[in-house]
Amino acid sequence: MPPPVVELEHVTKTYGEVAALAGAGIVVRRGEMLAIVGPSGSGKSTMLNIMGTLDRPSRGTVRIDGHAIDVLTDRQLSALRARTIGFVFQAFHLAAGVPALGAVADGLLYSGLPRGERRRLAEDALRRVGLGERLYNEPHQLSGGEKQRVAIARAVLGDPALLLADEPTGALDSRSGEVVMDLLRELHRAGTTVVVITHDRDIAASLPREVRIKDGRIEHDSAVDGHNSHVVERVSS
Repeated sequence: MPPPVVELEHVTKTYGEVAALAGAGIVVRRGEMLAIVGPSGSGKSTMLNIMGTLDRPSRGTVRIDGHAIDVLTDRQLSALRARTIGFVFQAFHLAAGVPALGAVADGLLYSGLPRGERRRLAEDALRRVGLGERLYNEPHQLSGGEKQRVAIARAVLGDPALLLADEPTGALDSRSGEVVMDLLRELHRAGTTVVVITHDRDIAASLPREVRIKDGRIEHDSAVDGHNSHVVERVSS
């Protein structure tokens, strides 16, 4: 069985009197593709932030790629995040006037690599997502789907163990959304662990594993409650 890349055990996150997560637990193993689905306010964005080490839990245990995050300093956590996790957001976060090649290469700005090597790796990543003919196009010259593919190229540039995609089709028309989901599936087939956070139940149902969250609790996990429960064991709910 592949090793876990994400482990959340009895995780609670509170903001004042509000519990955004309440004793949630999940294991994501290397090479999986799954959706975490729920309505607005369900806790899925909080779970994304904790999986991505952008936030720490109020209580509970979080391990990312085998590292318990509660014993790491902020600097160590940033280093773990940089080498282990790629992020794709609904907003593309592309700077106006910066061509696709530069936008992706900037993801390696603090890697210590020389500029020529950063740009070579960025070009490889853009070609991987089908944008070999758009290397020098600026954001205003790209469609919404192409902008999201630039964002995905930037996210997978360092070959992270985990790709977190937060509503990756939310700003796209249905056709562009299908292209982006096909790309995420292709990355998964190539070995990337992909977690898609979405409110779209059709997208969630189309993926190999579906985790439904409501009121900060996991109410259904197809890896436990469905036919593939032998693949992944949820720690708690």
